[in-house]
Parts: sequence; C-alpha cells; structure tokens
Amino acid sequence: MTKYKIIQNLKTGKDEFSFNATLLEVGENVIKNSNDKDYRIVTLGFQLPSGDEVKRTAICYEANYSYGIEVGKDYLSNLSFDAKGEPQIRMSHLSNADRASVEDFSGLFQVTKQLIEEEEVM
Repeated sequence: MTKYKIIQNLKTGKDEFSFNATLLEVGENVIKNSNDKDYRIVTLGFQLPSGDEVKRTAICYEANYSYGIEVGKDYLSNLSFDAKGEPQIRMSHLSNADRASVEDFSGLFQVTKQLIEEEEVM
C-alpha cells in the first residue's frame, strides 16, 4: 500500500504529499519548461488512496535523472496541485526505502543500560 506523507511547501505554504512510486518507464524526449529547465516524462506505478493500482505520468527534472535512475526501482515522488487544482507529480532521484522508526530501535537503550550496569561495556 502506498503511504502518503503530507508536507508543506516552504515557498508556497501549500500542502503537498510525498510517496514512493515504482519507475516503470522513462521517456526518450528531453523537454524544456517555461523556466528553461530540462525534464523527461516518466511513468510511475503506485496505489491511489482508494487502494487502486495505477500507472501515471510524472515529471523527472534533469537535476534528478542526471544522477541515474533505473526502471523497476522505487523513488521518492511528490504530489502537488496547480492553480487549476490539477495534480502534478514529480519524481526525484532519491530511492526511498522505508525510513527507520522509533519502534525499530525501541530496545536499544534498554540493552545499553543493562550492559553498563553489568559492566560488560565494549
């Protein structure tokens, strides 16, 4: 299931969403936007909030794809909405594995405390 994380765009103050998506295809054509930045159209696979599996196009800027991207890998993607309310998806070059959580390391401090009390410090 795709997990969406709400984030705030620091420039616009508007809410956006970050999520993992699988890169399925990279367009061959390099396109320039109105700010003179190069990008390619990519196709991503992910789940909508409803749970439906979909394939959708997104933008991957040259500043991201120049690092190297691989079809079949998951990448951090960002969903925002333009002035007309239309969704805009951008894919980064960052491979987004699940981040560590507090629960992952919940027993770590307890183990450290026990080892120090028993004088088995490394």
